[in-house]
Amino acid sequence: MTLAAFTCRVCGARELEEVAEYGTLPRVTSDCRAFPPGGRIAVCGACGAVQKPTDANWQAEVFTIYRHYEPYYQAGGIEQAIIESAKGTPRRRSEVVLERLMQIRTVGPAGRVLDVGCGNGALLRAFAQVRPSWRLFGHELSDLHATELTTIPGFTKLYCGPLSELPSGFELITMMHALEHFTDPAAALADLRTKLGAEGSLLIEVPNAEVNPFDLIIADHVCHFTRHDLARLIVSTGMGVATVGDDWVPKELSAIALPNGPMAIDPAAAKPAQALDRVRAQVEWLNAAIADAREAAHGATFGLLGTSIAAMWLFGQLADKVDFFVDEDPSRQNTTLCGRPVLAPEEIPVGASVYVLLIPEAARAVAARLARPQVKFHVPAEIGGGRSI
Repeated sequence: MTLAAFTCRVCGARELEEVAEYGTLPRVTSDCRAFPPGGRIAVCGACGAVQKPTDANWQAEVFTIYRHYEPYYQAGGIEQAIIESAKGTPRRRSEVVLERLMQIRTVGPAGRVLDVGCGNGALLRAFAQVRPSWRLFGHELSDLHATELTTIPGFTKLYCGPLSELPSGFELITMMHALEHFTDPAAALADLRTKLGAEGSLLIEVPNAEVNPFDLIIADHVCHFTRHDLARLIVSTGMGVATVGDDWVPKELSAIALPNGPMAIDPAAAKPAQALDRVRAQVEWLNAAIADAREAAHGATFGLLGTSIAAMWLFGQLADKVDFFVDEDPSRQNTTLCGRPVLAPEEIPVGASVYVLLIPEAARAVAARLARPQVKFHVPAEIGGGRSI
């Protein structure tokens, strides 16, 4: 199937330009398992939005991925922590996002919340802690995690049908890393708009593709949003935009949409040629990171920092060279992953090398903070530039 058969999911134009070099890039699933090359990615020549063509091959791959989907399997289903790169303090992502939401929008003592793409209930579990009198609802593709959801205080029902068939009147709807999975995100948002009460809020959390190259390699992500893309998509469905922030969670976008109301912000759009250049630079950087890490592993006891998307993607390419993982999240320490121990930073063996596959600025900060004698931390080059240290 050619790209002429696809329209842009943000602006509707039929001007998608494929980035051919992406096809040889190894990938990873959104539940952090290595996945082979063979994907396609394109940039809209009209608006610059980056997206994957959902052809028959993509649909077959996603069916395979979702059949055995295990969110946060590295920690027995516990949501990953956000590690602040300068201080190293861990906090659960859902807790951080809900705290910021409640600073911007009024979330009363009682109501109904629906989490679309609820998985095993990480967001709902965090919500139950801060609003224990609310009734909690979830939506998923299947009932794979139905039993886990029933253990959350206040959980009422799991829906698995079309969004259009959901009941209406929710005070809050959340989409934590769900919108980027939808093949028709505009239709999904339009459906959810009708499910909100008049004063309701829709919280959307997605990767920030402008600064996060790892978003590209996630095989089951369809759209790769910038602030402008996300705001434009929301407004196209008739909703208002209270905010689109890029400072709630590192490398992520956090939007609050309202069922009615003006667009409160207008983030500048990148020109399509700039978006195309950015994607090509990110693909080149990802390939270079594999080669750089392989060189760093030569002749040394070797480990990878982290146990999530970036580290598991790199592990898929260097498995025979990886002796251990390092993670600052206590819930992931003192375990094994793919047959390798997961160590706390202070447990890194003397003489070892550790590759820090984060975006360069964060990698430098983490390497500086964790520095210790006789352990070498390697960080990747700048994206589109020279080596960062």
